[in-house]
Amino acid sequence: MAQARDVAGRRYALAVMEIARTNGTIDHWAEAVEGLEALTSASSFVAALQGDGMTDERFQAIVRQAIPDIAPVEMNLLRLLRRKNRLQLGPSIASYYRELHDQERGIVRATVRTAVPLEEARLRALSEQLSTETGGTVALESEVDEAMLGGVVLRIGDRLLDGSVRSSLRRLRRQLLEEAPVAPSR
Repeated sequence: MAQARDVAGRRYALAVMEIARTNGTIDHWAEAVEGLEALTSASSFVAALQGDGMTDERFQAIVRQAIPDIAPVEMNLLRLLRRKNRLQLGPSIASYYRELHDQERGIVRATVRTAVPLEEARLRALSEQLSTETGGTVALESEVDEAMLGGVVLRIGDRLLDGSVRSSLRRLRRQLLEEAPVAPSR
């Protein structure tokens, strides 16, 4: 799920998490932030919500349709973003908030990429192994990349472990070039 993340989105997400921790509403905020992402997932949605003809009352009515259980403080975030013409940050805020929410619950996100689909039993075993190594619960997502020659590429948070055949061949090539004897010049 590659999406644009913005530093400003991170700042908003951190502020939201601080409010959520203080109020004990971390999970409720997660729902509100998901709703924000849905409302702002397309530039045309953002343009309509920030358009000149959109009144605050109409905006709030639309938000309540998308997020029926929205709390007043959560609505204030959306209204603030609209007032500052920052609604386009919705997906970025949601992405960062999910990350912070996972940290709060001790969940580590990982992605395994392979040339062929992995069997469910293999994915479970890999997830359990990663959980043991990271000390947290691992939410493992599997991706198939038919362009890969073979092997596995594993991303855990910000770490990338590249065990692909292509990467191994590159390492071997580098080693051979570094260790190749230099032919005497004549």
